Amino acid sequence: MKLFKYIIPSVILLAAASLSSCEDMMETNSDSYLFEEDNSLSTASDSLYSVMGILTQVQKVAERYVLFGELRGDLMQATPDAPFSLQEISNFEVTPENTYLSRRDFYSIINNCNYAIEKMDTSIVIGSNKVMMPEYVAIRTIRAWTYFQLGLAFGKVSYFTEPILSVDESLDNMPQIELDNLVNELIADLEPYFGIETPYQYGSVDGYDTRQFFIQPKLLLADLLLYNNNYELAAALYYDYINRNNLTMPISYANVWSSANRDGMNYGAQSAYHNEVISRIPFSSDGKQYHPNLVNLTYNTVPAIVPSQKFVNEMAAAVHYYNNNINNQANIVGIFEGDTRGGLPFANGKGYSSSAFTAMNLSGNTNTDIIAKYYHNAIENSAMSNPDNEMFDDIVPRVVRSVATYRIPTVYLRYAEAVNRSGRPTMAFAVIKYGLRQAISSVDVNTTRVEEGEAPYVNLDEIVDGPEWLNFDNNKFDSNWGSGMRGRGYSLYIPKSEYIIPQLETKADSIDWVENELLYEMAAETCFEGNRFFDLLRVSRHRDDHPALMVDKISSRFDNPAAAAAHISNPDSWWIK
Repeated sequence: MKLFKYIIPSVILLAAASLSSCEDMMETNSDSYLFEEDNSLSTASDSLYSVMGILTQVQKVAERYVLFGELRGDLMQATPDAPFSLQEISNFEVTPENTYLSRRDFYSIINNCNYAIEKMDTSIVIGSNKVMMPEYVAIRTIRAWTYFQLGLAFGKVSYFTEPILSVDESLDNMPQIELDNLVNELIADLEPYFGIETPYQYGSVDGYDTRQFFIQPKLLLADLLLYNNNYELAAALYYDYINRNNLTMPISYANVWSSANRDGMNYGAQSAYHNEVISRIPFSSDGKQYHPNLVNLTYNTVPAIVPSQKFVNEMAAAVHYYNNNINNQANIVGIFEGDTRGGLPFANGKGYSSSAFTAMNLSGNTNTDIIAKYYHNAIENSAMSNPDNEMFDDIVPRVVRSVATYRIPTVYLRYAEAVNRSGRPTMAFAVIKYGLRQAISSVDVNTTRVEEGEAPYVNLDEIVDGPEWLNFDNNKFDSNWGSGMRGRGYSLYIPKSEYIIPQLETKADSIDWVENELLYEMAAETCFEGNRFFDLLRVSRHRDDHPALMVDKISSRFDNPAAAAAHISNPDSWWIK
């Protein structure tokens, strides 16, 4: 299957015309090397072919990245109609017969990364540039990301950095390391390279910016440090990426009621999953090529995976502070129930909002909540048909075009998590409520508010003489608004509204309160994207009573939360094995 035949831009093909067919180069059905044993990677074209061949293999694990990350969280669950293997993962009761137990595709990626790293000559200089270094670092980062996904899914990995002749034959006798030790290995592996953003621009291919095909080492390293509770260094790395790349969270991706009567809505959140991508696993625009099956698993008359009722209820119960104009912050026009990033009925009962999930009449008069996020960001595929999915009777079926691995809200919310745990809860909360920009987070603005008898947006003791990674005092951040405003109304911004950090006994209590709000916000902004198990595990590890928070969140989606909590309290149950 020639999954990546469309990916090589013509300018590179011209430079590499003497090499073998790019289709042949990208095709692999083996667990051994993608490349010939005597092939030294000593030119830019060689390195390009190697990294693109590896990306072909990454496509094969994209669907599992999403399913493993969400089915073991608190936002998604398998239905009784789902394949038994998905039900087992969702219920934390995986048997040896589970079809997702195979690690082969992950280790095949790792093995080919090892080979490329060993063969790539990074000393070659053209002009003043080490021309092989961007792809070299890209491959190291792909390997680290793949190892991390293996660890998060299976709990243990066989860790090796030298190429082996056959993955299947060698893994049986290889010692394994647990996730926490793996994280330390990956941090050491990435630290020398976090300053390199990889790779150089290849142009636009098949409608995508090719820079998005690669995970940035700085972001992955920040994630690993945050997992290890190294908050200040993680915050510094997230901030550096945000600052260097001028990232903001604009209000244009809000779901906004068209009037105070709630008789219609302007949907901005539907396009956020596609438009706010930093890195993605791409798939061909050709519907006949391989694509993940996420649309058919979710947007279906008989869905296999659905939003948990607990998540649906939380989104529906959230307070919405309605205002019809982002620039009118004098008062709150109306207070409603429901975060519009989820799914909730219009006041007139004529329809349902559609964002992360939607409620639809799937059988008789029964409303069933289904996940709509993948469908909204998929492409039409008239060549495909599914006689078992009646939802496609009147519309053209769709297939997933890409799976996001990092998005702008993901980075900002993890930055806020690190900032909060560094002892700065009001600065972290500002990411949700206000947005970090000059008018919110600068020392001068907050000093003036205190002098005028107003509550500061950010407490001065958190930002005066603070580190550089708290500095958003630049007009390039003027379009930054609170992520919560995207679903809970423009008036969430008003300082005197109910949505404030309560008066608590200690700063530690405030940090925990803000962290709970961040977890809610991560669900609202990044649900069903493959992050949730990692989010819950990581945040739970910040607390002295780990894994209590994680167990409580996940068990709450089960019919018998107490029994589920008793089972999930055993860390051995978390892993797919």
